Amino acid sequence: MIQGNWWKWALSLGLPTIVFFATPEMEIASPNTPLFFAITLWAVIAWAIEVLPSAVIAAILTFLYALFVTKPAVAFSSWCTFLPWMCFSALIIAQVLNRTGLGKRIALHSMLLMGSSFTKTLIGLMCAGVIMTLLVPSGLARTVIFVAIAQGLIEALNVDTKSRMSSALIMGGYFAAIAPGLFCLTGTEMNLLALQVISDTTGVSVEYIDFIVQMAPFSVFYMAFSIMMIFIIRGKERLQNEDDLKTVLAGRLKEMGPITAEEIKIFLVLLVGFTAFVTEQWHHLPGAFVFALVGMACFMPGMNLASEQDLRKINLSFLIFLAACMSIGAVAQDLNIPKWISAHMSSLFEGRDAVMAISFSYMLGVVVNFLMTPMAAVGALGSPLAQLAVTLGLDPYTLVYSLLYGLDQLLFPYEIGYLLYTFMSGAVTLRHIMGAFAIRMVAFALFIPLILVPYWKLIGFLK
Repeated sequence: MIQGNWWKWALSLGLPTIVFFATPEMEIASPNTPLFFAITLWAVIAWAIEVLPSAVIAAILTFLYALFVTKPAVAFSSWCTFLPWMCFSALIIAQVLNRTGLGKRIALHSMLLMGSSFTKTLIGLMCAGVIMTLLVPSGLARTVIFVAIAQGLIEALNVDTKSRMSSALIMGGYFAAIAPGLFCLTGTEMNLLALQVISDTTGVSVEYIDFIVQMAPFSVFYMAFSIMMIFIIRGKERLQNEDDLKTVLAGRLKEMGPITAEEIKIFLVLLVGFTAFVTEQWHHLPGAFVFALVGMACFMPGMNLASEQDLRKINLSFLIFLAACMSIGAVAQDLNIPKWISAHMSSLFEGRDAVMAISFSYMLGVVVNFLMTPMAAVGALGSPLAQLAVTLGLDPYTLVYSLLYGLDQLLFPYEIGYLLYTFMSGAVTLRHIMGAFAIRMVAFALFIPLILVPYWKLIGFLK
C-alpha cells in the first residue's frame, strides 16, 4: 500500500519539512510555531490526498500537538467544548429520524403542499430543508435524508441516472439539506465551530435570535439562487413524467402509513432541543449542552427511540475529525499565531473600508476550500479573521460569516464530505453541476458586497 502511494507520502511529508525550515522567526508567536505549521500542513495534505483514514490523521495530529507543540490540555481542549458532544447527539437523532421516517415525511408533505410541478416541488423541498435545519444541527444528517428522497423520486419517475435531470434532482436534495445552513446558528457544524472559535478568541458570543436577524434574510436569497442553479443543471431536459409527480409523492407518503408514536416522540425531542437554543438568553443554560442531553433521551425508558444497535451505526470517526479541526484553532491561539497573522493582515487593509475586508474573507474561503476541508479552514482561519475584524473596528463575526459563505462554494466532491456523500448515490454527474457551482461562486463574490453588506449596515451590525 505504501509503495503504491509513495508519492502521496512524499508530498505530505516533503512540503511540511520545507515549511518547517523556511518559516521565519515570529516576534510575537511561540518558538514552536514552525513545528505547528509543519504538523498542521501534513494533516491538511494527508486529508486532501487520503494517505490514511481521516480519523487516524486527526488523532495523529492531536497527539503530535500534545507531545511536541503545546500542553496536552490545550491539544485536547476541544473535547471539553460543546461541539463534539452536540454533534454526537445530532448523529443519534439523525439515525432515529432515518429509521422512523420523520424527516422523509416532513419533506414529502412540504413538496405536496407546494404543488405538483417540478418548480413547486423544488421549492417545497427547500422549505422542508429550512424546517429540518432548525431542528437538526447536522448538515451530514440532513444530506443523508434528502439525498435518499431524491433517489426515491428518480427511481419512481424512471429518470436515467446519467441524465441531467437525475443530477438536478439529486442536487435538489443536496441544496435542500445544505443551502439553508446559514439560516440559523445551528444550521451546520461549521457555524457552531465558528461560534466556539470566535468566542474563545475575543470573548464575544452571539445569541440564536441575533444570528437569525443577521443572516436569515440573505440566506433566503441564497436558497432561492440555489434553486435557480438546479435549472441550470437540468439544462434543456424536462421531466417526462411531471404530470405523475403529485401521484408519486402522494404514493410515497401513503407507503409510510399513518404517523407513528416514534415519530411524535422524536419530534418532541427535536422541539425541546430547538427551544433550548432559542431561549438560552432567558434560562442561561448552554443551549448546545441541553440539546446534547436531550438527544440522550432517545435511549430512556418510555422513549425507546434508540438502542445500542443504533449507536454502533454512528460515524464516530467524524467526531474525532471535528475535534482535531477545533484543536488547530486552540493550539494556534495558545501559540499566539492569530495575533501575528492579524497584525500582518491588518497592514494590508490599512486605509481600506470594511467592504474590502469582507470581500477578501469570502474569496479566502473560496480559495482555501481547494486546499483543506471547510471544517479545518474554520479551525485555522476563524481566530485570525476575528482578530483582524476587531483590529479594523468591526464586529468579530462579520469576516467569519463571509468566510462561511466562501467555504460553501464548491467545484469538486473532495472539498466537503456532504457533496462527496451525494456523489456516492451514483445519480449525479460532475460535468453537469460544475458550471452551476462556478456561476454561484462568482455571483456571490458580487452579491455579498452589494446585498449582504448594505443589509448589515441597515440593521446596525456593520457600522
